[in-house]
Amino acid sequence: MPQPEWDALVEEVRDLRSRVARMEMAMGMSAPAAAGPAGTPAAPGLAEPALDTPGMPGILESPTSLLPVLGRALLGLAGAFLLRALTEAGTFSPKMGVAIGLIYAMLWLVWAARTPAARRLEAALHGLTSVLVLSPLLFEAVTSFHAISTWTAAALLLGFTLFGMAVSWRKDLLIVATFATLAGLGTSAALLLATHDVLPFTFLFLAIALAMEVSACLNHWLSERWLTATAADLSVLLATWLVTGERGLPEGYAAIPHAALLGALVALLGIYLASTIVRTLLRGFTFTWFETAQCALAFVISMGGGLQLTSHDARVAPALAILALVCAAACYLVSFLMLDGGGELGRNFHTYATFGFLLTVAGSRILLSGAAAAVAWSVLAVAAIWVGGVFLRLTLKLHGGIFLLLALSTSSALEQGAGLLLGSRTWPGGAPWAIWSGALTACLCYAIGTRHGAAVTPSWSSRTLRILVAGTAVLLVAGIAAGLLTSAYHAIFGAEATHAYCATLRTFVLSATALLLAWAGGRWERQEFGRLVYPVMALGAYRMIGVDLHQDRTGALFLSLLLYGGALIVLPKLIRVRAAA
Repeated sequence: MPQPEWDALVEEVRDLRSRVARMEMAMGMSAPAAAGPAGTPAAPGLAEPALDTPGMPGILESPTSLLPVLGRALLGLAGAFLLRALTEAGTFSPKMGVAIGLIYAMLWLVWAARTPAARRLEAALHGLTSVLVLSPLLFEAVTSFHAISTWTAAALLLGFTLFGMAVSWRKDLLIVATFATLAGLGTSAALLLATHDVLPFTFLFLAIALAMEVSACLNHWLSERWLTATAADLSVLLATWLVTGERGLPEGYAAIPHAALLGALVALLGIYLASTIVRTLLRGFTFTWFETAQCALAFVISMGGGLQLTSHDARVAPALAILALVCAAACYLVSFLMLDGGGELGRNFHTYATFGFLLTVAGSRILLSGAAAAVAWSVLAVAAIWVGGVFLRLTLKLHGGIFLLLALSTSSALEQGAGLLLGSRTWPGGAPWAIWSGALTACLCYAIGTRHGAAVTPSWSSRTLRILVAGTAVLLVAGIAAGLLTSAYHAIFGAEATHAYCATLRTFVLSATALLLAWAGGRWERQEFGRLVYPVMALGAYRMIGVDLHQDRTGALFLSLLLYGGALIVLPKLIRVRAAA
């Protein structure tokens, strides 16, 4: 045979062999070959990865390979319906039927876990079959047959969920653990709504959340944490709303003892605090956004729900306040003694310090009334700024500045100062102790904050804090001066004397304050004073336009314009002198 014809025949045989091989692969009768025999190159298409190879998990070899998997799933469901029919016919008692169905669902879960990791779709269908067997079975056993109680159903669902997490642990099969978790959460939610028995399923949600957090501490199932956390949060919120609502527990709902609800609130907070502590301190992981948000949300739910119960037990609020303060002290100790090293621990440090501050505010506010809380926050402001200055901890100084603002706002000192300086408030204008103590605290905080670490070049945050504290002190001191001057004016000329000159006196205080700040900034090299000059003059312009120009006495307006204009002329000279020095 001529050579060209022989070569063509060989090529046709090779093509035919490759076609037969592809047909066998499509029918599942053989595995792909990497190469032809004895150095023959692989046939076209034979080197392509199939579905269940490690390189391309989750893609079927062909549509026909899905059919046996679907068939097995349908047979599994058929077995569930057969079990139900036998139970309805009396062959099995309802409790026996539930037991057999539970074992049957677990077997499907085991099958899903034993499926090779590369065959994800098959594992997913087996897991879904397990869920479809278990969920309707337990739902009907509780609501229709009344074969088991809600507490028993919750226990069975917990066991099934934990079993699913256990059998999928070794291969880290997230899909199997997810189906087991969804079965526990979804069936519990349906039973809660159908039976109106909140307590057993609330504790079930908390137990599943605890199991998930234990797994997270071992670095498993991290992506599923939000699912269990959401279920736990919503169930505890629902129980709290039902118990503490104005109309009381709605009709048809099972009783929820206050002690059990308080236990659920404490458990919610304890689970996520413990998990976060273990992961960030013992395991050395960095705070995740989930952990930060969930810890804050769990704290709000637990504290808010506990405070709602204080009307039934007066001891709850002090206990919650003490718990918050103890946790705040622990957060501060952890952040500054264990995590204050920068680098990878920076986020953990700032998160723990922030939680410490928020817990301190919440605990002190729950424990103390408005005035007492203001005094406590003033003491904390001075202490935090002092300790932060001694040990060069800017975070503590920032917390001290926020404590100062909280104290001045709660005691109405800021309101009084602004009213006496910018408005028409008369002295003493309410509680004089508030503005006097607020001014003293602000001045003390500024003096302490600038005394320590004076040799160190301040950072942007430190300069901003200085301006904030100094501005607060200036506002309160100027407000006191304006109040005393206007009070003295009315004491000399009588209570019925015109208020036009009071406006002039307040403009004088603002103008004099700006001049003093400009002079002191150059005299003692205080940049924060210089930064405050123009804001103070802007407040003076506001007074001139909004108040002084509308007075009915020309003499008062003349004096206001004279004082403010003179300040505008002198200020540049003081600033140039400071710059030259």
